[in-house]
Amino acid sequence: ELLEQCADQAESQSPAMVEPHHRHRGNLLPILFAALAASAGLLYFRRAAFVSSPPPLARRRMGGVALAAEARTETDPELKSWQRGLDTAFLDVDASPEERLEGLKELVLGAGDASSALQEAVKVVSEKGLMDGHPAALDALFPKGTLARSDLEGLAAVARQAPEVVGDLRASSPLGAGAGTSDTPKAPDLGQVRDALGRLLSAEGLTEAAEEAINALRSTPKGLEEPKFEVVAEGDGFEVRRYENFTVATRRMSAPRGNDGSAGSASAEGFNSLAAYLFGDNEEDRSMKMTMPVEIDYRDDDPDVQTMSFVMPVEDVLVEGGLPQPKDPSVQIKQVPERFVAIRRFPGVATSKEVKRQSEKLLEALQADGLYAAVAEGEYSVLQYNPPYTIPWRRRNEVAIVVSAVDVPLVEAEVVEPETDGLGEGQGDANE
Repeated sequence: ELLEQCADQAESQSPAMVEPHHRHRGNLLPILFAALAASAGLLYFRRAAFVSSPPPLARRRMGGVALAAEARTETDPELKSWQRGLDTAFLDVDASPEERLEGLKELVLGAGDASSALQEAVKVVSEKGLMDGHPAALDALFPKGTLARSDLEGLAAVARQAPEVVGDLRASSPLGAGAGTSDTPKAPDLGQVRDALGRLLSAEGLTEAAEEAINALRSTPKGLEEPKFEVVAEGDGFEVRRYENFTVATRRMSAPRGNDGSAGSASAEGFNSLAAYLFGDNEEDRSMKMTMPVEIDYRDDDPDVQTMSFVMPVEDVLVEGGLPQPKDPSVQIKQVPERFVAIRRFPGVATSKEVKRQSEKLLEALQADGLYAAVAEGEYSVLQYNPPYTIPWRRRNEVAIVVSAVDVPLVEAEVVEPETDGLGEGQGDANE
């Protein structure tokens, strides 16, 4: 009914523009649902061998650092109105009611384009087959840059990661291979519980709780501090950032072993200790704000040990006296110097195997690029930005490798003497 009202309103404002698309109104929702279902199926059967890599970004060297060219490549298509409308009306959690209404209008007015895109996608798959045709079909329906495409890719990633999530949970379970590796949880302090409930029920606390609930639907949460950085280069599936120095609280963790012998995740063990320090378990009983991302460091030469880090709020670092000392001796405060970090983003759940896969893809991309190299071989990290209750396919995960620019020697141009072809000396000089 709302779609019909939007169409009637749009038609009354601009009958000439709406009339060519008016006949598609009744079929709009079936078309969109069919397109979403088809795209989900295509992504579910997606295999890396059948995905063609986009051409690398044009680059130029400046001061020893590879910088992405200002102009974007042709792999960034211009979105159609119905694609923007779909994102705004149904998928963008931060859209206002007015923006959602405008999105619905764009959906109605773009029904003809949506139908054409679906027909194009079906035609491509019919001609080339599912595996060869699905990249072009997805680009026709939901190009890169749309929330619909991002959600579909996230859902496909979660489907692939699901068995690994179960394996990691079993490895870290008290009944599994990781028995005895986690600390015994401490009984909550009743005074802290009372204070927390008081803050939650205050006007400010209720506002923060509402915002936090919306964060469950955001890829990147709002209201959380993160280290300052600038993107200095972009490559095929990765970017290089220059981070300013920042301070972290860290804790080493023993990674549980899965049934197949692989190292699992010890995140719960470290997270509880670091969160306790951040929220008041320190020598000053000072409560500090949560930040992002949570970082877990891995080393191939010591897979049984991982290190988790929380970024410390700048206001608490700069306050007189600095950060409070942890009560837990396993928690340490460290300074992270300015550095270059290569980043590859991926959706879903950061299982130990997924993190390893993504780190290998990032290394391959860096080697192919040739402008940056890892500082320490076999060392990589995963950065996680979301609270645990964020819907899995919208989670923002990044695998990170500390890098340095590779010195590329300049090749001097070879000087070729021109031939005189028997001409006189003066004519030869003129040719030169």
